[in-house]
Amino acid sequence: MPETPPSNMRRTMHASGWMYSSRALVFGWALLLTHQFGIHDYGIYAIAFAAGALIGVPLDSYFTVRAPRVSQQIFDGERTTRVLIGLGLIFLGWALWPFTTAFLGGFAVGKAGVDVCFQASRSHLIRDGHPDRAQRADVARQVVGIALGTAYVLFFPGATIQVAALVYLAGTASPILIGVRNLIVHPPVRPELTPRTASILGESIGGVAYVQAEVLLLGLLASPTSAGYYSFGSTIVWSLAALGQSFAYTFHEGMRHSRGDVDTGPPIGTALRLSAATGVVVAVIAVALRLVDLDQALWLTFAWLAPVSFLRTLSSVSTVVLTMQHRDLFRLKVTAVSLVVKVVLIVLLSGFGGPGAAVAFLVSDSLVSGAYTFSVYGRRGRARVNDDG
Repeated sequence: MPETPPSNMRRTMHASGWMYSSRALVFGWALLLTHQFGIHDYGIYAIAFAAGALIGVPLDSYFTVRAPRVSQQIFDGERTTRVLIGLGLIFLGWALWPFTTAFLGGFAVGKAGVDVCFQASRSHLIRDGHPDRAQRADVARQVVGIALGTAYVLFFPGATIQVAALVYLAGTASPILIGVRNLIVHPPVRPELTPRTASILGESIGGVAYVQAEVLLLGLLASPTSAGYYSFGSTIVWSLAALGQSFAYTFHEGMRHSRGDVDTGPPIGTALRLSAATGVVVAVIAVALRLVDLDQALWLTFAWLAPVSFLRTLSSVSTVVLTMQHRDLFRLKVTAVSLVVKVVLIVLLSGFGGPGAAVAFLVSDSLVSGAYTFSVYGRRGRARVNDDG
């Protein structure tokens, strides 16, 4: 079994440090909103946040998947296209803000645009295998957005969550928009319309729906309060799972040159150890919540999410390898099946609130992680590279 180079682990740890700093800021922002406006209003904010991802991630996914695989000229042109798409969404969200109920539509569209522009701004860092520097950029924009939002919430009499969301969004956009001209170094490139494009988009739409399904469906079938509580747990799980993605990103250069050869990618032993560590963290949080006698639904949600954290981290590593192998159709098929399973279970278990959604997440992610890990690291998986063409 190949060993993990020290430089890869060092970049992974640096990326993780910056990433968790960013996620801690966002988590603290969520706690502040909950404290100031109540869990119900925060639940509405969380639903809008999830809807923004549902819009922005699929639009940007085509470019995100292709960025580490294409030539420099194509990469530069597609980055320009991403920036233009993001700017269009930002202006559309601004125009929609006064006309959408509870600010949901305007915030969702505007946040989608900000995130698309941000992904474009740091795409060259991901492409070159430097997730540490990419995550540092995210910390910078979160510091600006949360500092401005916090100042408004704490020091402005009669503050509302709608305006707080707008101030936060404007703050996170400002570092990107100031330097947006430097991102446009090549004429925009029209996206290719091929079966592979459809696979990438389909997998991304299913993937982001998979990520956001619980919050959106709990808000629809249960209540914004249930969505708010569950959002805290799922935010921690997805934050921890990103450790696996950051680790796998550090192997981009080698996998690009080898056309996705698993032997040049992240070793399975290290991936398992990282995954186990994230699962233990969530389990410890669940025990701590139980010991301080918080709401039963809250600590039960974290208890069910502990094994999910292990599975999700492991599948995050495999996802990067599958992307470098151009196995987009396979990912689409797995995502579609797991999404159906997850949605059906959430509907059936919605009466149990957050714990029910966590059980649905555990079952569906067992399917994803098992399929991805076996496909990448199993005997047949090692012998099969670029099987989707």
